[in-house]
Amino acid sequence: MSGRLAVVVPVFDEASGIAPTLEALASQRDDDFDAVFVDNGSTDGSAEIIRSFAAARGLARWRVIDEPEKGTGAAADTGMRAAIAAGASLLARTDADCLPRDDWTASVRRALSPRDRGGLGLGLVGGELVPRRDEGVGWPTRAALRGAVHLAETFGRVRPGNRDAAYLGPYMMAAGCNVGITAELYLAAGGFPRTRIEELHEDRALVNAVRRLTRDYARRRDVVVYGSSRRVQAWGLANTLLWYKDHAYRPAHVDIREPDRVVRESRSSAAGPSVARAMREERRLVRAAHPVAFPAVSAVPGPVRRVPGLGVVVKDAALLRGVLMDTASFSKTGPGAPSELWTPVLGPRVLLNMEGEEHRELRRKLAPLFAPAVVEALVADALGESSERLGELVADGRPVDLVAHARHAASAVISRLVGLDERVVDDELFARVSAVTGFVTLARPRLTARQLGIARGILGELGEHAARAYAGDESTVPGRMRALGLDEHEALGAVGAFVLTGTETLVSFVPRLVALLVDSGWHRRIAADAALVDRAVAEALRVTTPSPVMLRSVVREASIGRVRVRPGERVILGTYWADGALGAFDPERNPAASLKQLWFGAGAHFCLGAPLAMAQVHATLGPLLETPSLRVLERRAARGVLIPSYERLLVSGAAR
Repeated sequence: MSGRLAVVVPVFDEASGIAPTLEALASQRDDDFDAVFVDNGSTDGSAEIIRSFAAARGLARWRVIDEPEKGTGAAADTGMRAAIAAGASLLARTDADCLPRDDWTASVRRALSPRDRGGLGLGLVGGELVPRRDEGVGWPTRAALRGAVHLAETFGRVRPGNRDAAYLGPYMMAAGCNVGITAELYLAAGGFPRTRIEELHEDRALVNAVRRLTRDYARRRDVVVYGSSRRVQAWGLANTLLWYKDHAYRPAHVDIREPDRVVRESRSSAAGPSVARAMREERRLVRAAHPVAFPAVSAVPGPVRRVPGLGVVVKDAALLRGVLMDTASFSKTGPGAPSELWTPVLGPRVLLNMEGEEHRELRRKLAPLFAPAVVEALVADALGESSERLGELVADGRPVDLVAHARHAASAVISRLVGLDERVVDDELFARVSAVTGFVTLARPRLTARQLGIARGILGELGEHAARAYAGDESTVPGRMRALGLDEHEALGAVGAFVLTGTETLVSFVPRLVALLVDSGWHRRIAADAALVDRAVAEALRVTTPSPVMLRSVVREASIGRVRVRPGERVILGTYWADGALGAFDPERNPAASLKQLWFGAGAHFCLGAPLAMAQVHATLGPLLETPSLRVLERRAARGVLIPSYERLLVSGAAR
């Protein structure tokens, strides 16, 4: 039907993951092709694995060549030219982490073969890139990624860099991992630029060079490769899309083809080879809680963008802090703000939904209850025995569910803070509180009548107990509010607010913190060096951001970056994305320090209970650090919850 076909595959440290790619190539229906694997300086035995696979399968036309010049462009170009020198007239390229569909070589051959030989007569073909399904990425993210690729091609057609009178045809996106080209056209176009991955998108450069020579190129949906989502897993969907947009996102270390190597070469090398895994587990947890909202917000491009039907989404830390600090323009009360959710349940005076001088005054008067010395004493009294028991259990190698422990700890502390009997805030109440907060979605700014009735019912059950606390001394929040002149109903609202916000957040964060430390290898390190504990906890708060989204209502015309906002608009502050933009969990580099605890808010609305939360975190983490061999035995993500959480996290140390 046509000339000789060669498949070129650049390879760099892919020993742990190249087997599926080799199987996919060996399973092609059209197996009449050469395969040229270009080893780009691997140190993990990748070349030996390929040679052994080819020998075992009798694939005499498969070979490995070396290219010491670092870069995907250089490796791909060397492979293409080696294939041409060996007699190939048709060339196809894929990558070592991709899975070509079993008709891929046949489809490439058909596209590039002359029309008089039954082909389509194209000089270059770009195929369909579909996210792999075997890498733990959920279908919403895969769908968002695939849609973003098509959207990017649409925008590419109007992008100035892709428009020039010298181009003979329209812009076309052809991913380097799924492209075919005739040898003649490849040489005429100058081939792939011999660049590194961080310097230039070599596939785009080749396509634009071809556009200056011919109109015989096209995208074909029958040329299918299943591409890796490792970059999405490492950086998140939004940052990955920005990377492909002229490297608008560019971390210090961009080569993610072998996570172990990335970790070793990065400044966070001391974190060990498991940071990538720890981040994957954390992203799975977030996707389980928000399978639609998480990828949707992740896909919103840029630092700030108005999204019709949703609001103005802010994902830049500096812009986000600016909104929080500008209480004259952005309020917690108004359309789309927290007040629409919680005022009908808790009343109008519970800090969650207050602004201005009244808010500052109440906050000032409640502040002594949350002074570090006060909360540390409260936590020590409430959790001393249970923390000691936790340490003993894990040290003995007995399994402990950290979610259950965190729930008990939060119950004990919050009960004492608000003056309730500890038995009131039990597991059943936790489940019902989680159900109420789970009603909240970005698409719905307020609770329905049915949901409101359920929430008020839970709050009503606390009423009798809160009334007793209100009549008590000023060591509890209700007692302090009575002394300040607030009525019993307002004190009840405060109790409800603390039960809602002071329990679920801690029950979410503590297990996530421990999982991050164990998965990343940092647990053992900070167990040996207590000076690193605070940095590790801060980094975990940055990476997890237990309050992933904050809401504000625009009360006067203002600007957020380049976006002008008007009164009545809703602002969605994507704290999770702003915090996460600084990279993976890295206590050594400690990027969290630059954010000034943005995960707790900023300005007048910086979380009043932050010292209490930190005291509880250290009360649980301390005993666990006495067992450096701590390991995760079982984990299960919670679904249908507002704050991403584990439903179960079973840990233990090595048995004595």
